Amino acid sequence: MYDCVIIGAGPAGMSAAVYLNNANKKIIVLEKDTPGGKILKAKKINNYLGLDNIEPSDIAYNMYSQLMNNKIKINIEKVLNISKDDSKIIITTDKNSYITKYVILACGKIEKSLNLDKEDELIGNGISYCAECDGNLYKDKVVSVIGNNNESIKDAIYLSSISKEVIYINYSNEEVKFDHDNIKVINNLKVSELICENNILKGVKLSNEVVIEVDGLFILTGSTPNSKIIENLNINLDNGYIVVDNNMKTNIDNIYAVGDIIKKQLYQIVTAASEGAIAAVNIAKLIN
Repeated sequence: MYDCVIIGAGPAGMSAAVYLNNANKKIIVLEKDTPGGKILKAKKINNYLGLDNIEPSDIAYNMYSQLMNNKIKINIEKVLNISKDDSKIIITTDKNSYITKYVILACGKIEKSLNLDKEDELIGNGISYCAECDGNLYKDKVVSVIGNNNESIKDAIYLSSISKEVIYINYSNEEVKFDHDNIKVINNLKVSELICENNILKGVKLSNEVVIEVDGLFILTGSTPNSKIIENLNINLDNGYIVVDNNMKTNIDNIYAVGDIIKKQLYQIVTAASEGAIAAVNIAKLIN
């Protein structure tokens, strides 16, 4: 049995791991993707004290290396279910099952999808949820952006400096205008179908049956807390975000939450790292 299982290897989860490891607790970190979390989707990190204008990949690698240097185990596994009884918490992944006394949820946010057929299969083959991450793959090509917020507008402008043409499909109720010759705006229409060939995106069909040929599609309609795996635990939520107390504890005993998955005012690396430390210290005290 583990003292604590940490779900998520972003700044919050890795911070918690370091503190619990320093307290000599038996822990493991479970991460379904690449350690680093949302850090990897930033352009530059220039608001973390002592790390001015650092590359996102560098700070993520430094965090990961610190865990490796301290022999903290990170397993790349997708958590499917969490169940709890009076004495233990059982975590089931796509590969294993774990029993633990405490759990720290550091699952972060996930990008909102369009829930279209073949969308998942086309990720990396024409579909992206991050302009800064994948924009350079579409130099001098035609891309489309599906957006409904200010961030998607900024990303469309960013892509216009790389791509030949950007087609902005406006999913908001407000009019959008760009002062860029190579950005075209489509209002009052939705994407109804993804057109692909040999599992490569070739275009999109709009709700008026018009097909637009594009090399890439950036779905930038925001994100939502990754709280699906806790649906059966009766954890208090606020618009999908986990509600915690000052110790990062949920309303369920022995279950804590930190980082972008919790309800708070500021979503930054510095607050995530702090929350991970607070949760870890409090759990270590309770175990002792």
